[in-house]
Amino acid sequence: MIKRILNWFQTAKPQPTAKDVMTQIGCHFEEVAEMAEAIYDEPLEVEADDSADAFKRFNSHDSEQAVSDFQKPELLDALCDQIVTAVGVAYMMGYDIEGALAEVCRSNESKFEDGKPVFDSNGKIAKSKNYTAPDLARFIGDKE
Repeated sequence: MIKRILNWFQTAKPQPTAKDVMTQIGCHFEEVAEMAEAIYDEPLEVEADDSADAFKRFNSHDSEQAVSDFQKPELLDALCDQIVTAVGVAYMMGYDIEGALAEVCRSNESKFEDGKPVFDSNGKIAKSKNYTAPDLARFIGDKE
């Protein structure tokens, strides 16, 4: 599944810029905020939303400087740990994480039009006219 996700990003952004990195970090924070809302079952005023917006607003010049200042080994370690802990949470909740990831990949692939990505004004990959949302209900186990 990771290779499929990587292929999707390579198609969408074959030559990612520092601005693209900052936008993707913003998207990552957006997902953290969605997780917090799912846990508490209500919209929250969480810093992840603010962080997501802040990263997406970086301009190209500021992005170059920010990315060059990253602590790269520590960032890679954190990203790996986030993948591992996400799989752990899914396992402990009884979710079929592999099936769910395949469904999310299918949905993400539907964002492309004629094999090409569509972008919003921030450079984030947007939903095309072909987009269909992922149907994840069948991947939720019976643990409560």
